[in-house]
Amino acid sequence: MKNSEIYEEVLEMFEPKIKKSLLNTHFQEREDLEQEIKIKIYEKIDVLNDMYVPGFFEFIEQGK
Repeated sequence: MKNSEIYEEVLEMFEPKIKKSLLNTHFQEREDLEQEIKIKIYEKIDVLNDMYVPGFFEFIEQGK
């Protein structure tokens, strides 16, 4: 799966929550705040993608 597909899938999952949360803000600030939220989501996805997690057998081998 490409990074762009991952971003789109994650944003699609969070979209209802983002929209609902933005209802609590002034309408003139919503667009900017929505962009800031999406930027933070992109940044966190990048951090998670860069983290190395060993597979099960690698983990077992490291414990020996």
